[in-house]
Amino acid sequence: MTTPPPWRRAAGWLLPALLAGLGPSGAALAQTIATGARHGMALQADGSVLAWGDNRLAQLGQGKTVYASTAIEIPLPAKAAAVRTSRTSALVLDEEGNVWSWGTNARGQLGDGTRADRATPQVVFRGAVHIANGGDSAPSFVIDKDGQPWWWGPLPSGVDAAVPERAAQVPARLVRIEHQLRATVALDEQGVVWTWGEDAACADSSAAASAPRAMRGVPPIVDFIFEAQGPINYQSPAIPARGPVARVTARDADGRLWVWGTDPLRIPDGLPSPGFTYCPAERWAQGYDPFAIRDSIHPDMEKAGVKLYKVVHGGAGSLGWTAQGDLWRWRYVPTVEIPGGPHMAVERVATGVVDASGHNTSLRGVLPVLMYITRDGKLHAMGSNTSLHLAVAADAAGGAESVASPRKLSLPAAALSVHASEAGSHALLADGRIFRWGLGAVQYDGQASFLGRSFVQTPTHIPLGAPIKRLAAAQGQWLAVDADGKVWSSGGWGTDPVPHGRPAVVGGSTGLPLARSVSVGGNGHGAILGVDGSVWTIGGSREIFPPFQGSDVHASLVASSVPSKVGGLPHTITQVATADGSYGAAYALDASGTVWFWGAQPLYGIAGQDSAALNRGTWLVRTPIVLPLPHKAVSIHAGDFNVCAVLQDGSAQCYGKLFNEHRGRRLQLHAPIQEISMGVDEDRADTTATARRGGTVHLRLADGTVWAMGLGRQGQLGSGAYASSAEPIPVVNEAGTGDLDLAPAVPNVAAAVNRPPFRVKTQLAGNLRSLSLTGEVFGSAGTPPDAHVYALASAGPLGPGVWMQLDAQGAWSPLRWPVPAVASNAQLGSEAEALPLSLRPQQLQQGSDITGLRLYIGYGRDVDEMLAARRFREVLELGPDASGMVLPSDF
Repeated sequence: MTTPPPWRRAAGWLLPALLAGLGPSGAALAQTIATGARHGMALQADGSVLAWGDNRLAQLGQGKTVYASTAIEIPLPAKAAAVRTSRTSALVLDEEGNVWSWGTNARGQLGDGTRADRATPQVVFRGAVHIANGGDSAPSFVIDKDGQPWWWGPLPSGVDAAVPERAAQVPARLVRIEHQLRATVALDEQGVVWTWGEDAACADSSAAASAPRAMRGVPPIVDFIFEAQGPINYQSPAIPARGPVARVTARDADGRLWVWGTDPLRIPDGLPSPGFTYCPAERWAQGYDPFAIRDSIHPDMEKAGVKLYKVVHGGAGSLGWTAQGDLWRWRYVPTVEIPGGPHMAVERVATGVVDASGHNTSLRGVLPVLMYITRDGKLHAMGSNTSLHLAVAADAAGGAESVASPRKLSLPAAALSVHASEAGSHALLADGRIFRWGLGAVQYDGQASFLGRSFVQTPTHIPLGAPIKRLAAAQGQWLAVDADGKVWSSGGWGTDPVPHGRPAVVGGSTGLPLARSVSVGGNGHGAILGVDGSVWTIGGSREIFPPFQGSDVHASLVASSVPSKVGGLPHTITQVATADGSYGAAYALDASGTVWFWGAQPLYGIAGQDSAALNRGTWLVRTPIVLPLPHKAVSIHAGDFNVCAVLQDGSAQCYGKLFNEHRGRRLQLHAPIQEISMGVDEDRADTTATARRGGTVHLRLADGTVWAMGLGRQGQLGSGAYASSAEPIPVVNEAGTGDLDLAPAVPNVAAAVNRPPFRVKTQLAGNLRSLSLTGEVFGSAGTPPDAHVYALASAGPLGPGVWMQLDAQGAWSPLRWPVPAVASNAQLGSEAEALPLSLRPQQLQQGSDITGLRLYIGYGRDVDEMLAARRFREVLELGPDASGMVLPSDF
């Protein structure tokens, strides 16, 4: 066969078509549903709450997450001597010279010869005297007993080394080593500083220099600070373009300071620094001491006479320990509760400490990692376990990373409604109390300081001055209506000036009437429905909520932060809803079944109109317009860039990012739809990984079952599997199954043009790092005799058009031609014929990094015939592990 593989033109056919059958025996029953960015929740008829999905922010309220707020001991057979952490891995040097590693391993950063994550310590090097952890973006280093450097992990060449290899040949015995970008700096036992690598300080050229060179002409050095900076091109005359540079600042035995290399770009007072180059080395002539700044400690500790033996940075702040072994940690804590703005928080973590290391994971919304060694040689760890830093399996660390099927949540009384978001969750109880758990819940604790952004693992009461009868929440903000009709908000939202960061009554002198209902769209805007049928909005663009106030910017900001009445609506409004469409968007349902829209409409057709065809003059809808619907509506539901109206016939008409944009999509299942909840789009979450496809949708039907569609790679679909779905699938409870049937006999899945004439029934199991698939491939009429079954995968991080294949031996490899079959000569001429299918977790982990992998199953005479007949299905999309997270920076 000589025809080239048509994968690029076939890629457009590979659309998500993951369908599922109804599993009534295990379907979750609910009265109310809520959806977060990575989890879902349901209120059951008995007042209990089910929660499922990602649990790294304590969203599930189970009393355990993937972090340990107090230190746990990591058992090692020998005394530890040094510990170094990164964002995804940990290294420990014991007193016998053994180097232990654990954590995530997608780029070989554990140095054990594999790419498999590991939660238990394992020796990867013997005879070491020094370690440096580069994490998932730089190599890790070891200095052996002969003083020579070794490295592994992501090397500067772009190649990942899975086992330690020699980094350089140095004619001296090294005692310390550091690496940034593509350059390495090391200190030998005589006080000589060695550099090598591309753009090393005072190198002869910018080309890679593999041979280490010593900086001569300076006295013996005892300490150094290494800074490297990549190319800069701001295309601004004030900030000239420049190539990569590196600089070493050193201190000799007499305390004198030296510098060599080129200054990194600084912009003090808005002006670029000249970028001086010092070659050969010169005496430091700046008016400050960089070592004093690096080693500065908390001022209260200075006043108390605390003398630190050593200071390091990490763990979302600074760490230092005294000669007596007291370990301290301090950092700035921004809080509006303390007059004067940000304050420094300090705590004594442990005693008897001889070495410590920390790593900042706050950008992922989880506790920073801190590890330390006590005098008895025991190693302790605390903080996030998302990268297996705690060196124990997730369950042993106090909680599973995720729960794909619903688990019951313990509340002190029956719940009326639940509200999930990416930052945590809320529940309104029948007695009028609001409970909150997850990230940020401690903002309601007046004593919270250092742990101001940590989790509350179990539901915590938010004290208010009155019982609440209705609650709306999104992205950490909420509005509530009490029994008297007054509106309360989180953080003083809706008041001016904001008196404090705690809940407050909204309204004041704005004329806001008593309220009947509220809605929150996230990103700082919401809507209030008055008892008189009037509609009021808070936040959003001041050009919409309320009308623009002229040139008085302050007055405009004040007006947009407090309630303002919306004109142009009938006085028969029965429900309000808000979506987050950049500037904000709002909807109102009147008694006749008409849905009204106002706000910003240029994103994803959320007004039922073609956003691309709009001109700027029509982007902002100030006077409400009618949302196009095929029938009268009975309820409206909005989310991040999406809106759905439940119609009188029990179906739902939806518009937005998840629903074919302005063209819309009609949802109709076996029972009438009664409620729809849409979670925050993953594009808006800081921990987004590959294959951004939008958010998650949950649907509650009249029979009490909950169905879900959209993103499910963190288990937020509740199907019992970590896979995404383009069609509704049932949310199952612990007693149910997670079978995903690609051709269920329900009204919503009639034949479609791009739906292949066969089905794959799969059962999925696993966690965020592994997933097993078993099931059957069923045939269909017209299938070629003796068909071949193929398994292909598109790996997200590898980029568009790059494909993997699975052969009969169960090995993944880059696509080659002809494509090997998983099973040959399969008799699949009718739906009565089926072929067993089994993929083991290790098969999905082997070889190249396939985080976010999308698996396709198909069959035909050959691959060309299979593609031409469109006889293939996307059966799952793997969830990412922690090493697949995309972060703005890495500390």
